[in-house]
Amino acid sequence: MRSCAGILARHALRFALRHALWSAFDPSVREAMPQRLHRPEALRSLVRDMVTRAGWSAQEAEETADHLVLANLSGHDSHGVGMIPLYFQSLADGNLKPESKGEIRLDAAPFLIVDGNIAIGQPTARNAVDRAVEMARTGGVAIVNLLDSHHIGRIGHYAEVAAAAGLISFFWVNVAGRPPIVAPFAAKEARFGTNPHAIGIPVPGGDPLILDFATSRMAHGKARVALNKGEQVPPGYIIDGEGRPTTDPSHVFASPDRPLGALLPFGDHKGAGLSLIAELLSAGLMGAARIDQKPQKSWTINSLFGVLIDPARLEPDAGLRKSRIDSYLAFVRAAKPQDPANPVLAPGDKERKVRIERAAAGIPLDDETWSQIKAAAARYGIDADSY
Repeated sequence: MRSCAGILARHALRFALRHALWSAFDPSVREAMPQRLHRPEALRSLVRDMVTRAGWSAQEAEETADHLVLANLSGHDSHGVGMIPLYFQSLADGNLKPESKGEIRLDAAPFLIVDGNIAIGQPTARNAVDRAVEMARTGGVAIVNLLDSHHIGRIGHYAEVAAAAGLISFFWVNVAGRPPIVAPFAAKEARFGTNPHAIGIPVPGGDPLILDFATSRMAHGKARVALNKGEQVPPGYIIDGEGRPTTDPSHVFASPDRPLGALLPFGDHKGAGLSLIAELLSAGLMGAARIDQKPQKSWTINSLFGVLIDPARLEPDAGLRKSRIDSYLAFVRAAKPQDPANPVLAPGDKERKVRIERAAAGIPLDDETWSQIKAAAARYGIDADSY
């Protein structure tokens, strides 16, 4: 029999999550949320303890914590520790289980297919990508398809893993098990997930190029962050349930009082086209969960399709590779900026800058997000404020 404390904690977590989704409907709650700074090492320790207390291994907890906190350090709070309450809600509802593990379905170089079994996403995806890295190092190329994992986090993370191993990488991901949230070009209602895409190019002896973006104009998680902070989003990012433009992020979260709106694709037909391709490459071809087929529950299911290439097979001379990349980057960065305060950057530059700043100053979390994390931790007897 479940204890009264456990039941109360579960209700507290549900309330916190619902408050995050529905508080926007009450103008008295829509004031900008205060925030405070948290030490990265404290957040890592908190997430590790939460994940192990919930039943996962120390290794799985370590990978999950490192991944989430690095997302925050990189400035991508949408994929950081604020995801933990959503994972724990999925756990509480029986849609995410510590005993679920990824299983290799095919390991025949250059092809690797892994069944994610809706296991906790960050460790499951990291294991698949690590195996693909080994394959590409040996044979020059690897093609990996991870099917039906729970939410795998920031996709650029895996491009960074591949780049650290000296490999070029391309990744596409779909989103299933949730309502469609991105409208096709010229549509008034959603049909896609945010379906991100990432490309990584290593630079010998230098920082890699990491291009990581959702195929919507903003990630759904960034709308969640804006909602928790009580902020509006820029014009042109969201439509409401009637297809009308809005800057209110609450319209892309479920409400019993009105139809769900949608995020818009970036670049009109270009982003919408990439989103469709990501759905088919990552999930559709292999029969993994598609957004129009999987039951909608308190889970997020991702499938990942990736190609990893050893650039030494294309140009064996690492010095030449470096000089060719560096000379072009120098040319690009030397372009006169529209605003002198904002110099021209290459993909990955901003994240590296923010990591240095936040490692020194701390990671900002708004009070609403922190209250959700505290409620999730309390279910397992953990006092988040003590970290």
